[in-house]
Amino acid sequence: MVRIVCPHCHAPLAAAELEQATIAGQLSLLCPECSAVLVSEHAEPEYHSLEEHFAESRVVHA
Repeated sequence: MVRIVCPHCHAPLAAAELEQATIAGQLSLLCPECSAVLVSEHAEPEYHSLEEHFAESRVVHA
């Protein structure tokens, strides 16, 4: 059995103990102890370039 420890309240949880909720149209798994969002699925994957990620610094390719 896989046990998960909530990073917010440190409660040890089994996968079956996690609560499901839809938040902003995305399925999320919540900690039943503190209601923190532990996992959330994205509607579409987020992809961006290095230039967008490091906009304030210059990216130089070798």
